[in-house]
Amino acid sequence: MNITIRILLGMMISLANISANAAESSVVPVSSVQESEPVFIELPKLKVDERRIESERINKTQSITMVTSKDLERTQSSSIFDAIKDVPGVSIQGGPRPSGMSFNIRGYTDNEDVLVKVDGVTKGFEKYRMGGTFIEPELLKSIEVQRGPQITSGSGSLGGTINATTKSASDFLAPNQRYGARVKFGYANNNDEYSRSYIAYARPDDRVDILYNYSNRTSNNITLPDGTALDSSAIESVSKLLKFSLFPIDTLALTTSVVSFQDSGLQPYDSTGGQPGSFGNVIRSIDDFTWSQGLSYKPDNRWVDLKVTYGQAHTKLHDLIKEGMSPSINAAGSNNGNLNDYYDYESTTLDIANNAELLNKETFKVALLTGYQYNQTKRDVRRILDNTVNSNIQYPGGFNGAAPPGTKTSQAVYLQPRFELGALSITPGIRYDNYEIEAAGGTLKILQQFNEPSEIQVNPITYSLGLAYDLVPKQLSIFANFAQGFRPPLVDQYFTRGSYGSNCATYYMPKSGPKSGICGSYYQLQTSQSEEVGVHYQNPRLFGTEAQVTSKLTYFHVDTEHLLSSLGETNTGKIVQRGAEVRDGVELESTLYYRAIFARLAYSSIWGDIKQDARNKSLTFNTFETIPLYTAPADAFNLTLGAQITPKVEANVGYRHASDRVVVLSGGTGTPFVFGTQKGYETFNAGLHWAPSQQVGFRVIGENLGNTKYNLDGAFGGSIGVMAPGRNVRFIVELTY
Repeated sequence: MNITIRILLGMMISLANISANAAESSVVPVSSVQESEPVFIELPKLKVDERRIESERINKTQSITMVTSKDLERTQSSSIFDAIKDVPGVSIQGGPRPSGMSFNIRGYTDNEDVLVKVDGVTKGFEKYRMGGTFIEPELLKSIEVQRGPQITSGSGSLGGTINATTKSASDFLAPNQRYGARVKFGYANNNDEYSRSYIAYARPDDRVDILYNYSNRTSNNITLPDGTALDSSAIESVSKLLKFSLFPIDTLALTTSVVSFQDSGLQPYDSTGGQPGSFGNVIRSIDDFTWSQGLSYKPDNRWVDLKVTYGQAHTKLHDLIKEGMSPSINAAGSNNGNLNDYYDYESTTLDIANNAELLNKETFKVALLTGYQYNQTKRDVRRILDNTVNSNIQYPGGFNGAAPPGTKTSQAVYLQPRFELGALSITPGIRYDNYEIEAAGGTLKILQQFNEPSEIQVNPITYSLGLAYDLVPKQLSIFANFAQGFRPPLVDQYFTRGSYGSNCATYYMPKSGPKSGICGSYYQLQTSQSEEVGVHYQNPRLFGTEAQVTSKLTYFHVDTEHLLSSLGETNTGKIVQRGAEVRDGVELESTLYYRAIFARLAYSSIWGDIKQDARNKSLTFNTFETIPLYTAPADAFNLTLGAQITPKVEANVGYRHASDRVVVLSGGTGTPFVFGTQKGYETFNAGLHWAPSQQVGFRVIGENLGNTKYNLDGAFGGSIGVMAPGRNVRFIVELTY
């Protein structure tokens, strides 16, 4: 365990004897705090007693930030990525199209490094040079961002987890209201985007809650700050949400949600890079569907606080690549005709968790969190040419070795007791995972031909420990967290064969590699060990005023070993996977509320190194090198200020500053990396909301108001991406019935 945690634990124990007296002398008693809440404003939910304030945005001891419904309402983000970009430690990489974006949390960039859930159901789409998250923020109530592995987050998420929760009728209905509806129309001038949202909600009975939401967006190409258009960036998407909640008894809630997303149009094959390049353009159609059934049961029994989620996510993608559109994929003039790629992903999730209160004494409390998780993702990929003869020769049965089919199944159980002894809390945890990965289709036939394993099983056990101590009860706390994590390869990594993505091709491993050229069981698990220390402060009466503040400062250190990208062969024929990453970072987040004024601040900085074998010109490993952690996002500072100017008018402004960052300009695969600098930038946003009545509202939102020229983080987090969109002003009209 890192020495910083041992030092902090010593501090906690040594301070235990003196904190009570300090608390009594430093806390200012407050008999009551009257919160003035003007009409039409909904500040984040705050629970205030005589010494405490709880903000739902900032978790007290864990690296978790909640983007609330009010945050989403203010920003009116056009993508889930824009909605969380001011969370510390989080960056967005890829092109500006929603299908091209992916999450970067603490410098972890792969799809499998960052788990995404919608209403508790795991999403699992993966495709080369493409993002895999298709969620319309208009349907969302909140987004929880977990940074680093959490014991409940799910198998394999080294970087963190994005938990998106959809809206319910109760989020809109006023007291004693049974039925209602909201219509929203929007226009954005940058790309002539028209958006429409229709929501109908009802509670016909006290025990029934129903909501339906239909949203769609259509636009032209994005306009860049230099006035040019970003080719093939037009949007035509439709999203739907149907949610039904039933409350048979006061202690039981049953919720069913169905979410769908469709998108189509001309896009670059490399949507994360944003420019066609040698991959060219495709005509892409996306059909995404998520179904979730949730159960929450909390009877008058301290042993039971049960939550169950069962559901499925299904993503279908079709890329139509006409002859000549993509020179590196289909050869023009070869009489192959059009090329069709079909991706079909189906994921099933079962998540059961219970939080039992075992002991509840005044000075000693014990709770136990237990859980079981199951997930299975089936991946089917087919490539078909119009010329059926050539198609059967080049892609027999539709099999494309660079995009293999397969199934990944995981099961996990975990235990996490929590002990509270006065001001000290101790939260150890243990988690056992079982992974089974199976090849299918053409991959299975090749592995059987070479008598190589087609099924892989791994059973990692990981441990965690959380410590927290209240220096000043209910106001000032210090904490430390330790967590182990792991990441198995994707099906795409385990079973890829060919020039794209396989570390075990013959030219990489001429001496000892697998005869099939498929890595399979040659991979080790990628593992991580993270430590955090920090301080949390909250005060409902800052300096004796009505100002309410919550702040948290966190320092983290993460060691990652056996990088999946580092699998290779040495000059002597030894197969190794010795790559490692070391990263450190600081995250600061704070919220402030004073009457009708609010402020939100976030800052993060991440730095580190990658240690890896370097290939020589013969493409085998012969030297060991240390290079910068080029996936680390820029240091980022975000500040949002807002106020309820009158009972009917609210305004806010936002500022973002990103520093220079290290990127890879060239090199790799046998040649040294050449590093460069991606220039930093600063942008300004603003928003104005006018609600002349409870039924009518108008919003004006300005993005990148300075029309700043800057580049997005490129594909894989290590390159310079395309230019970001230019100034954009959006106008929104809301009608509520």
